[in-house]
Amino acid sequence: MGITVREVKTKRDRKKFISLPYRLHKGHDLWIPPLLIQEKRFITPEKNPHMAYSETLCCLAEKDGIPVGRIMVLINYKVVERWNDDHARFCSFETIDDREAAHALLNAAETWARANGMKRLVGPLGFSNQDPQGFIVEGFDQRPSINTIYNFEYIPKLLEAEGYLKEVDYVTLKIPMPDVIPDLYVKIAARLESRMEVKLIEFERKKDLLPYLPKVLRFMNETYKDIYGFIPLTEETIRKACRTYRKIVEPRLLKIVTTQGGEIVGFILGIKDITEGFKKAKGRILPFGYVAIKITQKKSTRLDLLLGAVKEEYRNKGLTTLLAINMIKSARSLGLVYADSHHELETNTLVQAEMKRLGGVVYKRHRVYQKHL
Repeated sequence: MGITVREVKTKRDRKKFISLPYRLHKGHDLWIPPLLIQEKRFITPEKNPHMAYSETLCCLAEKDGIPVGRIMVLINYKVVERWNDDHARFCSFETIDDREAAHALLNAAETWARANGMKRLVGPLGFSNQDPQGFIVEGFDQRPSINTIYNFEYIPKLLEAEGYLKEVDYVTLKIPMPDVIPDLYVKIAARLESRMEVKLIEFERKKDLLPYLPKVLRFMNETYKDIYGFIPLTEETIRKACRTYRKIVEPRLLKIVTTQGGEIVGFILGIKDITEGFKKAKGRILPFGYVAIKITQKKSTRLDLLLGAVKEEYRNKGLTTLLAINMIKSARSLGLVYADSHHELETNTLVQAEMKRLGGVVYKRHRVYQKHL
């Protein structure tokens, strides 16, 4: 029998859809198993607030009755309206190394998108920028960072064989944490605080940090508004994100710059790498997954930079230097020897230049693809 594709409709289908990657990636050393509970929430309308204003379709590809691939395709109407771009997105794309299976899944997604009036299919992208974006195309030998896609090397080739072209690339830099910060940088940072009448806020205790998390995420709505594909975070999304961050954020790895009046004008947020803990958890928080994640996080030597932004009128004035220097100090005090920048748009050359001045080098690249329908 050949490949058949069908829509995910039943509880049993959803279980197959969620569990498929764990089977396909068995023995795939660098693949990081996502939490099963998060995967379930992602495709459940009652648990995913973005689905209230989106259309979605989940499909399974089967061969001889056995699942060999999957895809989710969605239309987020807030994104379509915000960017004036009639496009559907695909995500959760997994398949065996089989041209027929890839074609069947992508054809089903394209047909659905076209029937719903969309002119392009773009991905991998989720409902928002908070979801994993892009297939890795360079750096397959490097450990992934959390909430990024780590796919087989054949996946981009299957997409390109179906006529998909590059939409945008994200690069990730590896940045060494110097033992000693040059005096010149320290003096520049001190002078900045004085000259610009801003102050740096740092944290030692989690209870002091928690009130600032929602403020930081709301600040993103202002500063990320022109970033590719971004839509503002709703208050419900902010609450959910805060619940996640409060579990994994080390207080010393959030730095905020405010005016003397307390207005946030810049921040940077990182965590100690938790990917090894996710591997040990094998997709499950209970009974021992959470403990494994916390234990391995304590031993980690890598800083994962998750978020950062500077208010527009304060950009190109050295605020990123102030944030970076103080983040490096805290990272070294926690035993971290290098940082993973997480995704940076390849066109964001100013931020990359700052990281390269600190010794950063590009060591991973993720690609979002698109196809006109």
